[in-house]
Amino acid sequence: MDRRKFAERSLVTAIVAAIASVVPGILTLRGRSRTAATKGVEAGDRLVFALGQNAGQAITDGSFSQNEAVLAYPDGKSDNHENLVLVCKLDPAAFKPPLDIAGTAHGVVAYSAICTHLGCTVRFSEEPMDQAPFPHIHCPCHGAMFDPQRGGIVLGGPPPRPLPQLPVKLNDKGEVLVAGPFAAPVGVKA
Repeated sequence: MDRRKFAERSLVTAIVAAIASVVPGILTLRGRSRTAATKGVEAGDRLVFALGQNAGQAITDGSFSQNEAVLAYPDGKSDNHENLVLVCKLDPAAFKPPLDIAGTAHGVVAYSAICTHLGCTVRFSEEPMDQAPFPHIHCPCHGAMFDPQRGGIVLGGPPPRPLPQLPVKLNDKGEVLVAGPFAAPVGVKA
């Protein structure tokens, strides 16, 4: 075989290999976008514990005390990370705009648990800190802080916007239900 035929066959082989390596990635992305679209948070979804010994059980008004929070998913929709929610129980007398007070229930307020900076999972403050107000939500990745009593506004750090609030209500059993869509896109989307 001469050099020219060898170069042509090598080029064709390289092109076929490049195309073959890209196709699975494209198919994976298409599958994820369909899942996200069909398995998103919807009004009426019941929120359940995402972690711990109560994982999968319904969150109720009595599941946690004031100034505590839990990570939750809509029941049956834990396969979509964008559905991860931080459900907080706070003093309703401390709620201030721009919080949608109508989207709270007996001090229970919910936010996307996905940081608006780079998509890390946020956490609720466990105890008061000198440099941060209590209660607050923080992102351990880059030190972002959000105020759960004022609509998840950014208190510090690099996030470009507040955490999206998820309106909630309680049913007759005291279970926390989704009352409507997130107030804004979840995560790093603008």
